[in-house]
Amino acid sequence: MTITIIAPLDAGAGAVESSNSLSVSHVDPHIKLLTGTYYSASAERLEEQLEDGLRLILVQSGQLRCRVPGQPEHLIRGPMLCTIVSEGDFTSTQIYATDQPLRYTIIQLGVVSLEGLGGLPAHLRPRPSGDPRIMSSTAPRAMQALASQIATCPMAGPIRDFYLGGKALELAAMGAQFLGGKAQLCETQRITHPEVERIHAARDLLVGALNDLPTLDQLALQVGMNKRKLTEGFRKVFGTTVFGYLQEYRLREAHRMLCDEEANVSMVAYQVGYSPAHFSIAFRKRYGISPSEVR
Repeated sequence: MTITIIAPLDAGAGAVESSNSLSVSHVDPHIKLLTGTYYSASAERLEEQLEDGLRLILVQSGQLRCRVPGQPEHLIRGPMLCTIVSEGDFTSTQIYATDQPLRYTIIQLGVVSLEGLGGLPAHLRPRPSGDPRIMSSTAPRAMQALASQIATCPMAGPIRDFYLGGKALELAAMGAQFLGGKAQLCETQRITHPEVERIHAARDLLVGALNDLPTLDQLALQVGMNKRKLTEGFRKVFGTTVFGYLQEYRLREAHRMLCDEEANVSMVAYQVGYSPAHFSIAFRKRYGISPSEVR
């Protein structure tokens, strides 16, 4: 199965997008992955043609208002999951916030893919009138974590396409499992927009200071939060703890450097903030091989 991958041109680990430019790696109607950061300069309502099938819109931060025919407008505030099911010639309309970027990951499953999953449960099918169905809920932590991995993909070229293709399938499966167990989705919001932006600022500070990490208290102070809010917010936005996110980022960066750069294992360990001994143990636990085997 070929997967459409539509992602920012320069989406590297820790990158902050400065434009809405996208690139398309593969074209196929069955599964589509879209990810990036959208900057809106207008508060006008925009119209978009809906594709047949199931669309999972994971809003990691930012907000938009979305409406489909026959249903009230939904306010989507990250981190939230919006689900749209459509069959027929319908459009959705969106209004994007202009005061903050919208970080998003979208999976579009076409009709063929849905048939492979055994079809949709009754509560997810289009409405009896034939109109599309839209639902929203707080995004599951596991899906947030997966979206973060997609957004910070450390690879390039054909390897990147394989990586993102696998993550697209994983996110689609996770979304199908989550939605299949939901008899009803509702809008709930437990973290504010400013808090989401502060959590992303904290992440940027962490990944920019791997060799001189602030304490949790220092990090919380730098982004204007208390430590409890910071740790809870990291779980809600990234689906993991501050330490868990940092460790995964370090090891993925190390893996990228070992594959792409002329650096020895000890040098890579120090660059990502590990001692060589601890680095080898953590790397083997994460990837099942030693760093020297990657070299």
